[in-house]
Parts: sequence; C-alpha cells; structure tokens
Amino acid sequence: RPTITVGSRRSAPPPEPLAGRPPLLPITLVPTSAGTGSEAQSFALISDARTHAKMACGDRRPPGVGLRPAWAVLDPRLTRTAPPSVTAAAGLDAVSHAVESAGSTARNDLSQRCSRAAWELVSAGVERVCRDIGDDEARAALLLGAHLAGAAIENAMLGGAHACANPLTARFDVVHGLAVGLMLPHVVRINTADGADPYAGLGSGSLPELLERFLATARAPTRLRDVGVPRAALPELAAMAAGQWTAGFNPRPFGRDEALRVYEAAW
Repeated sequence: RPTITVGSRRSAPPPEPLAGRPPLLPITLVPTSAGTGSEAQSFALISDARTHAKMACGDRRPPGVGLRPAWAVLDPRLTRTAPPSVTAAAGLDAVSHAVESAGSTARNDLSQRCSRAAWELVSAGVERVCRDIGDDEARAALLLGAHLAGAAIENAMLGGAHACANPLTARFDVVHGLAVGLMLPHVVRINTADGADPYAGLGSGSLPELLERFLATARAPTRLRDVGVPRAALPELAAMAAGQWTAGFNPRPFGRDEALRVYEAAW
C-alpha cells in the first residue's frame, strides 16, 4: 500500500513566535507502532525515572512553530517488525483513545468527527492485526485510526480509563496499552450506568462487551490479579487515579470512590 502523508504545504510565512519565544524547529514524525497518535499532538509525555509518574509538556503553537508536527508520515510497513505483544498493546491504546476522547467532557464537533472516524478504523483493524500480523491492510487502518484518535485527543481529552491505567504502570509496571485496555470496559460501564450514552456514534450493541472481545483477541489480561496487583493495593491506586488530570474530563464525576469501584470490578 502507498505511504499516507498527513500535512499541508505552507504557502505563507510561519507565524510570529508567541510571547517572545523563538519557534521550535519544524518536526516530522514517523510512527513505527499504531497506538499513541502522538504524531497528531502538541504534547509529549515524560516519565519520572524514580516514580514512573507521567508528566505532560507541550507547546500548542501552530505546526512548524510549536511542538505539533508539521508532517506525519504513516507507513504501515514500518510497523511490521513490532513484536506481536507490542502490536496488541499499541492497538488497545488506540482503541482507548478513540473511545475516551468520544466521551470526554471537553469534546467538540471537530474532536467528535475525529473520534468516530478513528473508531471505525481501529475497531475494524485491531482484531485483524492481532490475528494476522502480516495483514498490511489492517495495519494501515489501525495506523490511520491511531493518528485520528491522537487528533481527537488534541482537540478534546481522555477520561477515567487513563486515570486508572497510569497508577497501574507507575506502581506495578503494567504496560500502558494493556493497563488502559483492561480498565476501559469497566470505566465505560460506570459511565453508562444511568442510561446515558456519552459514546454515541461508536457503533451498535454493547460497547463494553466489544471491548472485552478485543482484549480476548489480543490475548491481553482481563483481571488486575492477573498482572500482579494485590487487592490490598486498590485503595491506594484509587487515590492515585482520582488525582490524575484525565479524571477531570471523564463524562461522569470520577473521584476516589468511583475509581475504587472500577478497580474492584476489574480485580
């Protein structure tokens, strides 16, 4: 398949630097896994080497001036050599981005269009890639879907599943994609418990059951006890999750009690 290049040629001079800051060098990103969608965003994550906590840093000036890339080159052939475990974890991360950005309280018309387009691609591609790592057509769908989900995050935000996933990575070294994939069905259930559907437009049927099917196809863990999390740690994790910045954008209030309910359901 041909390489997909996302970007636009600049016909005017670059914008003037803001607040006296010089522009960054123009950035071109070439992702080699289909998951984070970072090539569509103006933020980067830095992990504390001691605590493993994630910190966001960003520069939201226009592409070619700030941190958002001027160009992103999406070539599914470059994802072929990722191990199956990395492919699965990254794919689950892309799924979570499409779902959580769709339900975010910061969502808008642009982010919703990106979320829905991303969902169509990642939901069609993730299982096919997990079953057949040589399926380049599915890889292309997953890679473009991950990019659009990244664009959705850039224009909205995430939610409770990421708030719960980050402490799992920090405390128990659970790979991020597996952590957020494991938590997502339970967060979706709590967010739809009152009959509301903040994820409208992401297909028909039971969304949590579909997400659990993705986990099974990816051979990903479905219980916290399977990744070495003791039940006694759940209150501490819940307190950590409630303090995550993404918790504030969950479609329902998401404090310590809600996080604990989600952890207990996932244990």
